[in-house]
Amino acid sequence: MPSQESFSVEVKDIMGLMKNSIDQGMSTAKILEDLNLPLELLDKPSTLIDMDDCWRIIIANQNSIHEESHLMSSRPLKRGTTRLIFSNLYHCSNLLEGLQTLADTYNIVHGGNYNFVHKRGNTLSYVVDDSDFHYFEKPNIFAIEFALIKIHCALCFITGQALKLVRMSTKREFEPKHNHHLNLLNTKILYKQAQYELVYESDQTELPFNTTNNIDIAGNIYAHYLSIVQHRQTDQYNHAFIQKVIHKIKQGSVVQGTRNQEAVASAIGMSVATLRRHLSEQNTSFRQLLDKVNCELAVNDLHEQILPADVAERLGYSDVRSFKRAFKRWYGVSPAAYVKSHQLLT
Repeated sequence: MPSQESFSVEVKDIMGLMKNSIDQGMSTAKILEDLNLPLELLDKPSTLIDMDDCWRIIIANQNSIHEESHLMSSRPLKRGTTRLIFSNLYHCSNLLEGLQTLADTYNIVHGGNYNFVHKRGNTLSYVVDDSDFHYFEKPNIFAIEFALIKIHCALCFITGQALKLVRMSTKREFEPKHNHHLNLLNTKILYKQAQYELVYESDQTELPFNTTNNIDIAGNIYAHYLSIVQHRQTDQYNHAFIQKVIHKIKQGSVVQGTRNQEAVASAIGMSVATLRRHLSEQNTSFRQLLDKVNCELAVNDLHEQILPADVAERLGYSDVRSFKRAFKRWYGVSPAAYVKSHQLLT
């Protein structure tokens, strides 16, 4: 497992999400076999499943039925809808504009006003009200919670920031006893609410969107989820100076020689010695930050179907073997094993 902290989902939540798919012939056994997961994994409703495996199962189900609402909506969503929705973020300049664009696009796709953005005082909220939604049968709480997690991960990915939430609201009746999926959001959770809501601190409203690299946002949400989990307990990455260094590393190029310590220090406007001193004060080093960036970009590149040897070269590794050793240290598996186990994430 790649994470320092594990977040869990009960089997009954996953099976509830896939109920209509199963009723129409989708084989959970085939999905589990393709993902190299135990065939008995979904047998007991109370069994806890790690969130990363849950995420893979959900995407696999969508690919199996070629539909993204898990057949819960009477207005089906063809495979590729999420990619289309998130592609609209390339036209946005900041967080506020991005949230409004997501709400507007989701409403167009679903054919009704179910998503809203509110800016009040010190908060910026993304609200989902599914009380009148055209569900095929009954609502599924986990489906909306999972959708909000995806939105949060995508926003963190495109801003390059660990976005701060004031709270999250859900219609779930009570807090699960285990370290459940909503804990990923690292904020106060309100239960038994009339609507679903992600509430951000409003000082993040103008955070710029980084869309210059034209990375597939929807295709990399899962990859950024892994990154959030892996670095969840490392608070120093949220420091403004650390974020600046990380940003400069991401902007750098191995070919142009602008990704090394000397080039990054120059880009920030300081000597290498000063850069080292500032990083040391935050209990980190340039090598650690470069490793963090490589950890994220490696997964992004693999999801873009770039070969491991080419990823190694893009990230500046001396040879592909060095890259493979680093990747296994990050994620516990080789790049080839990662690609095989996530082959349904298309």
